[in-house]
Order: sequence, then C-alpha cells, then structure tokens
Amino acid sequence: MSYNLTAEQVLAYLIETLETNLAELLGAEFKNEFVVGEWYAYIECLEVIFYWKKAKEFGLDYNPELKYNII
Repeated sequence: MSYNLTAEQVLAYLIETLETNLAELLGAEFKNEFVVGEWYAYIECLEVIFYWKKAKEFGLDYNPELKYNII
C-alpha cells in the first residue's frame, strides 16, 4: 500500500476495510461484549463517512444501521 494516497483514496479504503470487518463479525461464532463494541464502532464510522458528499460514488449508498442490523 502506498503512503501517498489522496483523501478520497483513504476514505474509499476505509469504507472497504470497515465493510470487510463487519462481514467478518457477522460470521463470528461468539457475540461477546467486545464483538458487539466493535460492531457499533464500525457502524458508527460508516455513518460518519456516509455524510461525505462523495460517499455514494465509493459504494456507501446505504444506511449502515439498516444494512448491518445492529446486534
């Protein structure tokens, strides 16, 4: 990974990372307090990025709370 990314590239990468992490948590065998805390944190991050005017261009064209049904 390059360290000369633009802000747009960083946000796109962050969206991808958060979505990947949430997908992994969906498959978690145990849903303890730590997993639930991660879940809320990742969704909160996506909700903040959702307000970015270019979010839809980078695949964030949905309500994270609805898509990932908070546990």
